[in-house]
Amino acid sequence: MKIRKIIGFTSLLITVMILAALAGLFRPFASAKTLAADTIYQQSTPTPAAEDVSEIGSTDGIFIMGGVILLIVTVPVLYFRKKV
Repeated sequence: MKIRKIIGFTSLLITVMILAALAGLFRPFASAKTLAADTIYQQSTPTPAAEDVSEIGSTDGIFIMGGVILLIVTVPVLYFRKKV
């Protein structure tokens, strides 16, 4: 009886995976009609360049937080190893 449940669950899972893959591959009829119209409209102006907003030393907080996490992890490990 357990084998039957496993085979049933596996077949259901495979069916759902196949249906999900098929749903992702095919476009619905409503959007398929406008496929030709979508290719006509293009952006005529170039995308503006992103501003460089990085500052010198902006990773200091990340470095300090990494050190704090390292201490939080290693101090208890070293403390309990010496106790045993």
